[in-house]
Order: sequence, then C-alpha cells, then structure tokens
Amino acid sequence: MTASATHEVRNVLAIIKETAGLIGDLVHLQSESGRLDAEKVHRSVARVDAQVKRGADILTALNRLSHALDHDVRSLAVGEELEQVVFMSERFARKRRQTVTLSEADREAWVQAHPLHFQMALFATLKRCLDELPEGSGILAGVRSKEQEVGVEFRVDPERHPGGGLDPAAGWTEVEALVSEVGGSVRLLDEGRAVRLSFGIV
Repeated sequence: MTASATHEVRNVLAIIKETAGLIGDLVHLQSESGRLDAEKVHRSVARVDAQVKRGADILTALNRLSHALDHDVRSLAVGEELEQVVFMSERFARKRRQTVTLSEADREAWVQAHPLHFQMALFATLKRCLDELPEGSGILAGVRSKEQEVGVEFRVDPERHPGGGLDPAAGWTEVEALVSEVGGSVRLLDEGRAVRLSFGIV
C-alpha cells in the first residue's frame, strides 16, 4: 500500500509540474500576442488545485497508516478502516481499468483488532478480488452489522461485470490466514458474486 501511495504522490507532483509549465507557456504566449486565454488558465489552475488536494489526501492516508503501528489491539470503526483501504487501493484498480466503490458503511460498526493487521486483512481480500476479476470490472465494498456480528463485504459490481464471479478454489489461504489473525472468518456468497468477512462486534 505504501509503495502504491508514494507512486501516486509522484504522479501528483508530475501533473502539477506539467500544468505549471502549461501556465508558463500561456503567459509567454500572452506577452507575445497581447491576448491571454483566461479559460485555459482557469482550467489549469483548477487542475493544480485538484492535484494538491489529491496529494494531501494521499499523505493523510499514509500518515494514518503509519500511526496504525502506534497501538496494539484497540477498538476500530470498521467503516473508517474500509474507507481507508478503498482509497489506498485505487491505483491497483486503475491499472486494470477496474473500480472500487464504497457502497455503504455502517458507522456504528466497531471491532477489537490491531489496526495495521486489520487493514492488511481488508486490503488482501480486496486485492484478491481485483486479481481474480477481469479488466473493466468493479467491486462494491460495504459494512453491515447485525446482532453480534460485523460483516465487511466485497461484491462484484453487476453493472461492470454481469457474469461470473470469484472462484472459491483460487487460493484464498493467505486471505483466510490474515482475516483469522484479527478474529474474523471468510465466506464466499451468491455463487462467488461476493466475499464476506465476519467479525465479532464490540
């Protein structure tokens, strides 16, 4: 996750540099022609603003990930942890024209777990899903809690991949080990159209 995030920061800086060069070219052309294309300048400035925000979001996520080592086992808001993992997984999905969307997140769902190990379990599950699905497909990620159980679901997006699903024989051993380490279990649902991680509720 950290390698991917640092790569994304480099992309942000490259886009800002490229856009700053474009603004410089526009100003130079204006000094020669006496006309400045205000619309192009505004678009370029908006692009810089968007990339600065994206860079700040990535660094915030990295900071939060690094602080996951500050604690041993503690209470975790599952929706916030899933949101972080979805954000940090965007580059992996984008490389294969896939999407990961946070579809729903029960903000009242809490578990007791080691923060870094919990995120590793969620990330490993999500990446396993992306690796199995074809280019152009999508995953809907969500949190649902009921009675004494918190469930994190990664479901195949029916609009992006209407047929097929996840193969239960495709090697989920690593995922199962990571999820088990934080007190959870793994189960494939709906003929492989979804995978559910179940945890005891706090």
